[in-house]
Amino acid sequence: MKRIWRKMKEIWWNFWEVDEYDNEKKYLSSSDKRWLLYWNFITCMGVAGFFLIITGINNIRITRQNGRDVEEVMSMIATYMASATRDEYDEIAQSIRHDLVFSEYGKDIENFIQYIPNTAETCHTCMESYPAQALLVCANTGEFYSLDLYEKGESPDSNRGGTITNFGYDEVSQTHVHISKSSGQQTGYAGIDRGRGIVSVHRMKTLFCDNCIREILETVEHQLIEEFFVYDTEERQFYPIDDGTSIQIGDYSLEIEYKNSDYKIDINYASK
Repeated sequence: MKRIWRKMKEIWWNFWEVDEYDNEKKYLSSSDKRWLLYWNFITCMGVAGFFLIITGINNIRITRQNGRDVEEVMSMIATYMASATRDEYDEIAQSIRHDLVFSEYGKDIENFIQYIPNTAETCHTCMESYPAQALLVCANTGEFYSLDLYEKGESPDSNRGGTITNFGYDEVSQTHVHISKSSGQQTGYAGIDRGRGIVSVHRMKTLFCDNCIREILETVEHQLIEEFFVYDTEERQFYPIDDGTSIQIGDYSLEIEYKNSDYKIDINYASK
C-alpha cells in the first residue's frame, strides 16, 4: 500500500514540479498547466452559463405562452357561459368538452383519462359467462341488455314465440332504451332515445377495468364514447353504436340506423 502511495506522490510531483526544471522541454511548465486549467475551467463555466441562460429564456417563453393559452381558454369558457340561457347549459357543457378538452386530448384520450384512478372492484365486461351472445351495454351504469332473440341453447324450432319487451334508462345521459323481440318471427329491435349525450369517464372508471376501457376506446378510434355500445360476449369484442353499421355476432345480425337524434338496432336471426 505504501509503495502505491509513494508511486502516486511521485507521479503527482513529476506532473506539477519537476517539469519546471526540465531543460529539455519534455513537459509543460507549471505556469502553463495552471493557465490551461484556469482557462479550461472558465470556458466550461461559460458554456454551462450560456446553456442555463438559453434554458431560462425558453422556460420563460413557454410559461408566458401557457399563460396566454390558459387566459384564452378561460375567456372562451366565460363567453360560452355568459351567452348561455338556462336551457342551453347542457349543450354548452357538451360544446366545452368537444371544443376545449377533446380538441387537445382527442388523439390521445387514453393518456388523458389515465389521471382518473380506476376504482372498479369488478368489471362488468370481464365476467366468465353471460346469458346472451350480444349485449347492449351502458357506459354510465354498466347495465347490459340482451339482444338475443332466444336464450342460449334454444332455437326457433323449440321456441314458443311471442313478444318480449324490455326497458332501460341511463340517468346520467337521460337516455331511454326499449327492446322488443318477436322470437316467432326471428326479428327484434332496440331503440335508443338519446338525451344529453353525456358519458361520465369517472363512472366508467368505477364500472370497467382499464383494459376494457382501452378496448372500448379503440373501437371509436380514441374519440368520444357513446352512451351505449355493443358487446360480443363470445369473441370478447366491443362495437360502437354507429349509423349504417352492420354487425354479425354469433347467431344474430345487427343493423344500426341513426334517425332524428336516436338510434335503432334491427335484430335478425341469421344462424351461421
